Amino acid sequence: MGKQTKGDDPLTFQGKYPRWHTVVAGAAAGAGARLLTAPLDLIKIRRQLVPTCDRTLLKSWAHIFRTEGGIGALYRGNIAATYLWIGYAAVQFSLYARTSTYIHSFEHLQPVSLSIPPALAAPYTGFQTVMQTIGKNPTAVAFCSGATAGVGATLSTYPFDICRTAFAASGLKNGGASTLTLKVFATDMIKRKGMRGFYAGGASAVVQIIPYMGINFALYDYLERYSEANRQSVGSSGLAGTIAGGVSKLLVYPMDTVKKRLQAQAFSHTASTYKGTIHCFTTILKKEGAASLYKGLVPTVLKSCVGTGFSFACFTLTKNSLEGIYDHRHQTHPTQKQEQSPPKQ
Repeated sequence: MGKQTKGDDPLTFQGKYPRWHTVVAGAAAGAGARLLTAPLDLIKIRRQLVPTCDRTLLKSWAHIFRTEGGIGALYRGNIAATYLWIGYAAVQFSLYARTSTYIHSFEHLQPVSLSIPPALAAPYTGFQTVMQTIGKNPTAVAFCSGATAGVGATLSTYPFDICRTAFAASGLKNGGASTLTLKVFATDMIKRKGMRGFYAGGASAVVQIIPYMGINFALYDYLERYSEANRQSVGSSGLAGTIAGGVSKLLVYPMDTVKKRLQAQAFSHTASTYKGTIHCFTTILKKEGAASLYKGLVPTVLKSCVGTGFSFACFTLTKNSLEGIYDHRHQTHPTQKQEQSPPKQ
């Protein structure tokens, strides 16, 4: 495969390779991370919705296994969640690469002389200057690209996130095996709330995802950039992703709790408790205390560390494999090279 230098971004280094390699590698990363972290995700969502739960992680798993239908209950809502993770990761990694390439395109762009009044040209020249300034700092590029990718991936897959929350919460309502299906849930949501219901808590999700994914990718890039290991190694990528995922989730966790409360309210048949993102945040603080904003933090950080680390490692492994196959199929045979070389004068 092509050789990387210390300054290259391992997530956007494509060279001669097709863009779909990034999409496929992202989808594989999302699917693998979901299957690995589903039981942790279930507990995390329930702790956010029911902050009074005092069971330990292992006792929570045992209780769900015993009362809600065995091992399958730990993967409740897995179809919607898998669609979410596959779609999210595919969009995220692909959009990250495109955004990073776009920012870097301003590095060697010469100032354009526009035949319009300076006042009208100022927005464009100012934007160009900002992009060039960001492009000089690899960590800033990673933050902006990660934040943009996170917003795009969140908005494009958010309805599946609502479904995932509904399935995770379904066992809390009836205390046993759930009969809720994706079709039943979607039909009921459209009847009661319309398409708007599938984006409940969307504002808090965007507010959370900008710093979360920005920090996540920036920290990952920083760790990989100054790592002594090969920047395309699966182990190095996984370790950097684990650290980045845990730290970034820890910093923005309260907004994730707010998002889950607003999502649960959307599919609940009771009267609305929260009027919006700010009202939900202040209500939790007043009635439950600041600690409630961090309920489920342990399984969440564990899930984020494991899921993000595995996601970056799986992405690197899949992308490296695809590039290796590409190189093998497109390499020129030595005898062909000799035939194609021009005669010496």
